[in-house]
Amino acid sequence: MSSTTGVKAGEGGEPSLGELVALATRDVSLLVRQELDLAKAELTRTATAAAVGIACLAVAGGLGLCALIAVTIFLGELFTWAGVERFWSYLLTAGLYLAVAGVIALFGATRFRKLSPPERTIQTVRDDIAWLRRPTVAPGSVATTSAPAPTPVAGSGSAAAHPVPRSVPGQSAVPGGR
Repeated sequence: MSSTTGVKAGEGGEPSLGELVALATRDVSLLVRQELDLAKAELTRTATAAAVGIACLAVAGGLGLCALIAVTIFLGELFTWAGVERFWSYLLTAGLYLAVAGVIALFGATRFRKLSPPERTIQTVRDDIAWLRRPTVAPGSVATTSAPAPTPVAGSGSAAAHPVPRSVPGQSAVPGGR
């Protein structure tokens, strides 16, 4: 049994086609599970940030509605007591409310602007696709010098043709010895 691939060697020292297919299937399955775990982790973080933004907007709206009547009457009467006609005092109060609501809405909107797609997951999927198109020699194998160096896929932003091993909680950083 080879220590790097986990595949039994046949009589000639080479693994059979069935063993290679089983190994590839296992590695692809592990890779897909790791990609899904990474996507879940990134989307959970994004959902948490969105929830905070929604909560800020909900609190701002709820506070505005609950206190609107009482504070409006108080401010309107305060401006009237200061010498402003009642009509203008209530209009001035409404203007103040709009300014405060605008500041709170801007704070909530900035939380939404900070949201982004799961960039690590997108990049690792691109790297995985590039590696699947031009697989490199597995670590510990003898590489032939006549094989051309793999080239990255356009737009992948990576100089390597295969993905950098990444760690997912509870799993090995290198799937199947790749």
